Amino acid sequence: MRAARRILPLQNGQSPADCTTLRKSVLSSGLRVITETVPSAHSLALGVWIDTGSRDETPEENGISHFIEHCVFKGTKRRRTHHIAQYLESVGGYLNAFTTKDNTCFYARVLEPHVDRAVHLLADIVLHSTFPEREVEKEKQVIIEEMHGAEDDPEDLVHDQFEQQLFGKHPLGQPIIGQEPQVLSFTREMLHAFVQRHYVAENMVIAAAGAVDHDTLLAICEREFADIPHGGAERRRKPRLLGPKHISAERPIQQAHLVMGTAAVGYHDRQRHALAVLNAVLGEGMSSRLFQRVRERHGYAYNIYSFVSMFTDISTFGVYAAIEPGRIERARDVLLREFALLQEDEVPARELNRAKEQIIGAMVLGLESMTNRMSRLGRDELVYGRDVPVEDLIVQIRDVRAEDIRLLAQKVFAGEALSSRILLPSS
Repeated sequence: MRAARRILPLQNGQSPADCTTLRKSVLSSGLRVITETVPSAHSLALGVWIDTGSRDETPEENGISHFIEHCVFKGTKRRRTHHIAQYLESVGGYLNAFTTKDNTCFYARVLEPHVDRAVHLLADIVLHSTFPEREVEKEKQVIIEEMHGAEDDPEDLVHDQFEQQLFGKHPLGQPIIGQEPQVLSFTREMLHAFVQRHYVAENMVIAAAGAVDHDTLLAICEREFADIPHGGAERRRKPRLLGPKHISAERPIQQAHLVMGTAAVGYHDRQRHALAVLNAVLGEGMSSRLFQRVRERHGYAYNIYSFVSMFTDISTFGVYAAIEPGRIERARDVLLREFALLQEDEVPARELNRAKEQIIGAMVLGLESMTNRMSRLGRDELVYGRDVPVEDLIVQIRDVRAEDIRLLAQKVFAGEALSSRILLPSS
């Protein structure tokens, strides 16, 4: 059997930093396979990436991507739940999955001799899950308990509420986990229909990194994914940002939890690297401006940071802080002063270089994890249709100028653009 219809070398085929080999192939089914062979590795991470997440759900389906992620482990045409759990664990492997607003990933970690077993199991749960009715009903209660746990975590809750506040009824405003009425309404038929619509060759990528032989993996994938269905990817609607709002609500908590920010550029915008540097300067790590000013100098907050949640076509960018209720206004004044300084003055060269090296260091350190390497391959292929070498990213980060940061800060921190969400202790 021919393993691949065509093989497309990525860049020059090698990364000079660590002599890894990058290759991409398209199977006869149209399914893309991308690998990074790391000669020093003895294990590999293997993921099946699906370009489907909570932003692809209707309001009635909200939470179904995450629900399916849970339910594929509950039985297939070949295996029951405990057989799925044992199949990789019995050889020291690991199986897991996650759902984001943009995509879903099912992945495994195994030693090199067990790659066939890992592909076989991933193909089985992705393509042949049966969603037994009894298991579906049990999983509803599990996910509702997960929801209750999230509601008990005010940090997670205020982030979800903030995105809902920014995007309104657009799917990006919906929580990934869904809401209780929708989850309780899910049926086996709904799950199968969603899978048939989205889990198609044109919408999927297989990514592997570590001790993987590209041609061997192709042959296995050609066999295991031979019956993958086909279909057209559904076009995503870009969200329309709602006007700025400032909303407070009470919860039975001890601290106040604040998120302040707005929407910013997405993965395809050239300013995304400037946004990463701006985020590092403002609130990423103990040396950042917010940590030093708000926590160390004034003692207004124990936990404070800035964040970027990046999506294909947009992102959310802002600041989170856990604050004593009586210090909210003073902390907010400090935040607004820091936003103003970034709009008015260029970041000093030393501080700018520190932020860049912080990003680059974290990126390179992440390459020591085969799971991180695999995730980069899968996500880049879904977003850009190609691998983006770390060497290129390093150059792009280092090319960010202080003027780029100032102009971007003027855009995202304009006073009329900022929204805020606060959870306050119940009175």
